[in-house]
Amino acid sequence: MVVKTEEVRDLADFRPEGYLVTSFFLNVDAAQFPSDDLLDTSFDSLIHDAESRRKDVEEGLSHEATESIRSDLAKIRELYESGIDRDDTKGVAIFSCAGMDFWQVIQMPTPVDNRVEFGPGPYLAPIAAFISHAKATAVLVTDKQHARIFTMKAGDVREWTDFEDYVPQRSEAGGWSQMRFQRRSDNWRKHHVDHAADLTLKLLQHYPFDWLIIGAEVQTAADLLESLHPYLKDRLIGQIDVRIDADAQEIVDKARELRERVESEHINTLMQQIQEYAGAGGRGTIGLDDTLRALNEQKVHILLLQSGYAAPGTECPNCGILLAGTNETCPACAAPARAVDNIVDAAIQKAIELGSTVEVATELEQLSPIENIGAILYY
Repeated sequence: MVVKTEEVRDLADFRPEGYLVTSFFLNVDAAQFPSDDLLDTSFDSLIHDAESRRKDVEEGLSHEATESIRSDLAKIRELYESGIDRDDTKGVAIFSCAGMDFWQVIQMPTPVDNRVEFGPGPYLAPIAAFISHAKATAVLVTDKQHARIFTMKAGDVREWTDFEDYVPQRSEAGGWSQMRFQRRSDNWRKHHVDHAADLTLKLLQHYPFDWLIIGAEVQTAADLLESLHPYLKDRLIGQIDVRIDADAQEIVDKARELRERVESEHINTLMQQIQEYAGAGGRGTIGLDDTLRALNEQKVHILLLQSGYAAPGTECPNCGILLAGTNETCPACAAPARAVDNIVDAAIQKAIELGSTVEVATELEQLSPIENIGAILYY
């Protein structure tokens, strides 16, 4: 399935009382596992690890909770044995709680590290980069009388409509007749552009998207920009140069190229904002310590981090406080704290649970000026 940001919020809110949730991440990238045998070996190793860890976490659980975890792993094995289409999928995330009839599968066009977690809720940190770079995008391509509308969300591409409006051709006669026909043609052309913009707005209402890309000739583009509803203008990220009768794949490829450039610029803009806000001593944090402090205080609006960034830290099982470095006791509640290998994953998880936006930079050392992690705060 293709996951929407709001669905990730719903996943984060799922907390089944009396049960644990199984979070299972499998790398199925054909470049890393070119043969089914290699993939089978990888899966078998991960499921074996899951079975071993299951025995550890079952202590103290009710019979129903224990059976739920066992059913989770059985369903995961069944899904794998039924076959995974790897044409457009490089990573699979599975969230299951059989005792509550909960089952969610996310197929990603990006690889993911093999991992299994049993916890009070879904473990979402490993899919943060995917969500960050999977913003739903609409593409509206139009000329004077023909329009096509596409959406792109991760590996899912749809062409929703391909329509043509009647536009009378310019008159060959001169004088007043030609002027009347020209005005009539211009009015019909404007009607067509308004029609295309209106359908795109209706699509936004029923299939929400984050970004909009347009493709049109100069004059038509000017009319289109004038016709776009403010909700659409707020989502507009640029224009592509493509013919209305171009192959769908060509349109999608050009839109993806533009989106990749915009994503990189978006990350740079966020980093500059963080530097500006932090420098003014206001709504920005730079580095792990200050960012974790802001998360603990539930102030983070946007969490920005470098892909692959990791650091050890401490987590309080009692109150949930996250700290960089090693602490035997929680400074907030004085309860015994536990060391974690990667506190950054815990920070991502906490940000998602709090409803913060998580943005991940994938270009090498892109966030080195802010020490690989930072945040824009609500206040």
